[in-house]
Amino acid sequence: MKHNSFRQRGLFAVLAALALSYLYPWLYMLLRSFMRHEPGLSDGNGLFTLDFYRLVLGNAGFPTYLYNSFFVLTIVLAANVVFSVTVGYAFARYRFPFRKPLFWMVLITLMVPKQTLMIPLLDLMVRLGLHDTLWALILPFCVDGFNLFLMKQYIEGLPPDLEDAARADGASEIAILRHVVVPLSRPAIAVLIINTAIINWNSFLFPLILTDTASVRTLPVALAMFAQGPYATDWGALMAGASVSSLPIIAIFWLFQKEIIEGITSGALKD
Repeated sequence: MKHNSFRQRGLFAVLAALALSYLYPWLYMLLRSFMRHEPGLSDGNGLFTLDFYRLVLGNAGFPTYLYNSFFVLTIVLAANVVFSVTVGYAFARYRFPFRKPLFWMVLITLMVPKQTLMIPLLDLMVRLGLHDTLWALILPFCVDGFNLFLMKQYIEGLPPDLEDAARADGASEIAILRHVVVPLSRPAIAVLIINTAIINWNSFLFPLILTDTASVRTLPVALAMFAQGPYATDWGALMAGASVSSLPIIAIFWLFQKEIIEGITSGALKD
């Protein structure tokens, strides 16, 4: 009994330390955004301030940057969910010519560093006349190899009995996908949405090279340029902007926490 209690305390300590290591950067960012100066410095006007948030939110271009990021994220998320679920279902349930080679091609895309695609992608967007538009940030990212792989593997693990029963009742494949497969795949879809949202919302490199003008600039690029002062980086403004930028991702985690927990518990029950 004592041995089990000691193990539980040790496990709790390890998990607490791990959680703190993940939370520390975010907590530092949040606290630094309210600090007038670096820790330990003061000019007599008080340590905490809201000036950095007023500076960021009062910027004339901030609503445009926020709208651009939301517009890109919404379309990319919707496209990834639709394509990943439908194509993953096709790979998992149907047997068609070149099925395995096509799936191997999907896996190969996961092995290619995305940085190697910068120049070819930039050249393609210029040739298509999409450079310096929001569509240059949308079309190349509407399909993701990892999301296809995730949905294919998850749907393969679902029992096909309900699908067979629906077919016996005369349901079409679209109806089966919509009313049977999608509800059962909610945990995987939640992971897909969170993964895609984090990557797309925080994307910096591709928006930096695929756009030039401020009117199509997304929030991460805008914050990086906005915080650059003439002589030094305005860390307070940068941390305030990053804190505001993190709110949508936190909201997405909060919205889909039930599905994530369901996925974890269902996996434990299967084991």
